[in-house]
Amino acid sequence: MYDLLIKGGRVIDPAQKIDGIMDVAVYKNEVATIGPAISPTPRVHVIDATGKIVVPGLIDVHTHIYDGIVFNGAAPDVVGVNQGVTTLVDGGSAGQAIFDGFSRYVIPAARTSLYCFLHIGSFGLAVVPELWYPEEIKTGATETMILNYPELIRGVKIRLVGKLIASEGVAVVKTAQKTAKKFGLPLMIHLGDRERWISPSLTREVLPLLEKGDILSHIYTAHRGGLLEDDRRAIPELMKAIERGVVLDVANGMSNCAFSVAREMIEMGIVPSTLSTDVTKASVRGPVYGLTVTMSKFLELGLSLDAIVSMTTINPATAIRIDDRKGSLKPGMDADISILEIKTGSWQFPDSHQNMLNVKRLIRPFMTIKTGELIPPICVPVSQKA
Repeated sequence: MYDLLIKGGRVIDPAQKIDGIMDVAVYKNEVATIGPAISPTPRVHVIDATGKIVVPGLIDVHTHIYDGIVFNGAAPDVVGVNQGVTTLVDGGSAGQAIFDGFSRYVIPAARTSLYCFLHIGSFGLAVVPELWYPEEIKTGATETMILNYPELIRGVKIRLVGKLIASEGVAVVKTAQKTAKKFGLPLMIHLGDRERWISPSLTREVLPLLEKGDILSHIYTAHRGGLLEDDRRAIPELMKAIERGVVLDVANGMSNCAFSVAREMIEMGIVPSTLSTDVTKASVRGPVYGLTVTMSKFLELGLSLDAIVSMTTINPATAIRIDDRKGSLKPGMDADISILEIKTGSWQFPDSHQNMLNVKRLIRPFMTIKTGELIPPICVPVSQKA
């Protein structure tokens, strides 16, 4: 039984190792079945996906969407279902002192599924740079907040920037990690210090602490604290972290993604586990735009479409441990589906240092299905190069 049928699209579902022309049937809020040439039944709504790409609902594992409370929070649906992204994860915009507003005000207003990482600092990114003083970290209150929102909070966030990190270094990271591991959660670490306060060696000191499932964000940053040595080799601690199963996250953003670093590291075989945007209110209209634009950039940088779909579906679902209901089109999973198309042309996007990337294939949303509901795209315009 089904009430929605997506016909004739190229279905890419890395979790099931599927890549081919197939149909996807949905009943109410779940995927019903997937297969070739499913016959429509009376009163079923049919979407013709011929020439389109059908994937599990896209997941952006690093965003800033504390809209209306933290000054730079993007509106969730603007970067979510309106752009073909069915699940967003806030990357530590809030700490325990201001977190309640996320569940009270942001989540009820969004059609997109929302999760988050809780910042170890009490006020999160309400003041940047954060963590000036040890008193900003209140582990007891942070633990209570995690207990209060076990489904919503999917990890703990810390940024390797600012005065306290510069003076105390690894000790602060250990505090954050202890809190995360007490609840079996991953620790997300921001790399890249634009202010150049921290020691250049801090990243090398932190990496051996990370365990399987912990997340390194901004892996292609060119700022201090990055993953390449002066001779352009990857720091040895990185390779050991990858072997342990540490998750490598792009977190495109405005400040910590250099195309030259991405090219170098991809050539070394150091590819992301997850593609994410680090999008904010200020970057929605450029240079970040949203997840499909980030996917397009990395398609141009040489990653395969299949790999990019993995990095935006099952990999982030696994990273935040929601892969029992999202990230795949297996029957019984949430009916979160992104129908995409690829436009050909010429678009230019800057990295964090205003170096331009000429993108010749732009991935764009065609239709979003969110728990069975059809949502047409409302994309932020992306200008094509003349």
